[in-house]
Amino acid sequence: MTYEEFNKFRNEFIDYANKLSDQKSQEYTISNPDKHFNFKNVAARLGITPEQALMTYVLKHMDAMCNDAKTGKIVSDETVYERSVDIMNYMILYASLKQEQPQNHTPKGNKNENQNNLAQQDRTTNGNVYRHEPDAPKQEKYEQLKRQK
Repeated sequence: MTYEEFNKFRNEFIDYANKLSDQKSQEYTISNPDKHFNFKNVAARLGITPEQALMTYVLKHMDAMCNDAKTGKIVSDETVYERSVDIMNYMILYASLKQEQPQNHTPKGNKNENQNNLAQQDRTTNGNVYRHEPDAPKQEKYEQLKRQK
């Protein structure tokens, strides 16, 4: 593929992704004005963070694409192209979700100072407390997991 062909493909891909995002938005947010409503709602129902809820959707597509890469077989109606578009849109939604939640950012300046300021902020969104908060419910199995070094 030449650079010119690639640029044309990329531009068409991004245009299609934007149109698809706009089309799906109303359905997934149940006509709620909050673009992240779906992830916040699912997170609250499952006792996880909106980021974790969003990543569940991404991983579903990634697993299917990994299967395609491994076996060369697509077993659903969704094409690699469509899954790629969805993943791109989810990554934009993930970045915008992080942008919306200031407690997940470390602005320029003293990191410890910023963390202290964040600790004093109200850390709920729409009345939902997220798992990383001290008063959030914790599942026993979740707490037993240890990160492998």
